[in-house]
Amino acid sequence: MKISSRSHGRSMLLFLGLTGVAALEFGSWAFAAEGQEGVTTTAVMTTDSPDLKWMDIGDLPPGAKVAVLAQSGDWSVARVKFPPHYVVPPHSHPNAEAVWLISGQVGFGFGDKVDKTGPWLKPGAFFALQPGGKHYVWTGDEGGIIDVQVSAPGGINFVNPADAPKKK
Repeated sequence: MKISSRSHGRSMLLFLGLTGVAALEFGSWAFAAEGQEGVTTTAVMTTDSPDLKWMDIGDLPPGAKVAVLAQSGDWSVARVKFPPHYVVPPHSHPNAEAVWLISGQVGFGFGDKVDKTGPWLKPGAFFALQPGGKHYVWTGDEGGIIDVQVSAPGGINFVNPADAPKKK
């Protein structure tokens, strides 16, 4: 089955926007060149690294976790873990994002309604999401892990306000 570059790009953009909010919302680690006074460099980490500090993502439905990999100035990189059979409802973000699929079974789509008929992305997939694009994400039996790079300000706006998790 041939996938148009437009729908593949849209799928990737969706995923990107979703995780950016998480990266900006949680703790950070400094990232800078070695040898500069007062700056540090992050340690090398893998997906299962014990150094990752996984946290719940309050702006997404329960079950997603985030670990901030690096942060400097107004940008950050976060690793986001979605459980199996998870859906992030249609939403948009005020900022651009870059997303890499690290592992798992993840689908992305664009628009106001979830439609899971799109293809599964493969680990290593990359896409960039422009501000304001409506998109959604879903996972299969394996769940999925993505890395997201975002610039401040972050945020998430659900198409249907009822989809937004209730704040405690």
